Order: sequence, then structure tokens, then C-alpha cells
Amino acid sequence: MVNAKGSFRFTRKERIAHPQDFKRVMKTGRKFASKNFIFFMKENEIEFHRLGVVVSKEVGSATYRNRIKRVCREFFRLHKHRIKGTFDIVILAKKDVV
Repeated sequence: MVNAKGSFRFTRKERIAHPQDFKRVMKTGRKFASKNFIFFMKENEIEFHRLGVVVSKEVGSATYRNRIKRVCREFFRLHKHRIKGTFDIVILAKKDVV
């Protein structure tokens, strides 16, 4: 059974915050594309996953962009225990995201 209190949290250490970390993952990581998002994944040396979300101003207003980021972080929070290994993950929202 999964410890609900600890494993379903999205802590500050699980965020990719520095621009050089975003660039490293996007340049050297594996790329997966879907209709609305592009995912970049690179294995990391730490024992937990980290997530970064990129939504450009072309996507829409600030409230819409923030909602997209919240939904992506929530999905990651609920499903991170299913990912095998430890990865840095960057999610890039495409212009026509629904």
C-alpha cells in the first residue's frame, strides 16, 4: 500500500526551477509528443522525480496558462508513483492546447 500522506505530495524539491535545468532536459532528454503537449524526459541522479511545466504567452491569458500548469502538476502528483526510475520531466504546452 502507498503511504498517502508522503507520496501524493508535490513538494518544492520536486520542481524544476532553474532555467539551466529546463534547457538541459529539453536539449538532451527524450522527446514525446501528443496532440496538446510535448514531454521531455531525462534520467536524473537523485532519488525522486522532478517536474517543470512551460506554457508560453501564445497559449492564452494568464489565468488560462496558470490553470494548465495546475492541471499538469496535479496529474504528476497523482501519478508519479507509477513512473519507474527517476526522471526530470518537462511538459511544454502547445499553442492550441484545449
